[in-house]
Amino acid sequence: MAHALGAGLAPLDINVISGGQQGVMLSLCQGIRQYRPAGYHGAYIVGILPNSHFEDANPYLDLALPVGAAHLQNALVPLSADIVVAIGGAAGTLTEVALAWQYKKPIALLGKEGWSGKLAGMRLDDRREDSLAHFTTVEGTLEWIAHTMATLA
Repeated sequence: MAHALGAGLAPLDINVISGGQQGVMLSLCQGIRQYRPAGYHGAYIVGILPNSHFEDANPYLDLALPVGAAHLQNALVPLSADIVVAIGGAAGTLTEVALAWQYKKPIALLGKEGWSGKLAGMRLDDRREDSLAHFTTVEGTLEWIAHTMATLA
């Protein structure tokens, strides 16, 4: 799913920010890099790394930012984004979704695994009137992203 999402994001000419390491993050970045149009001029793949070195950065990043602490990564990734999309996820993803919720970022959850499945359709608290958008397909997620980007513009 992450690779297919990356492929779908590649032609949108948007910056993508992730934790920049392995697993879902690597698959997403690989999909973007593989399908990004030649001569791109503004769609960068940024990885905010939890450690203080570059060794764990996946090879598909255009820019790696080692911040030296996982809790900083969990704050910087969602707070630097216009739109937050979570795929699966463990405790770090839960933290990112909660911060995105508090800062009223548009949030989409993709897939049935991890926190994406557990939080599907929920409202985290009364700070917002909406609920967490949930998708089981990449296509639905991409449609949501396109619609959300249009409303933010």
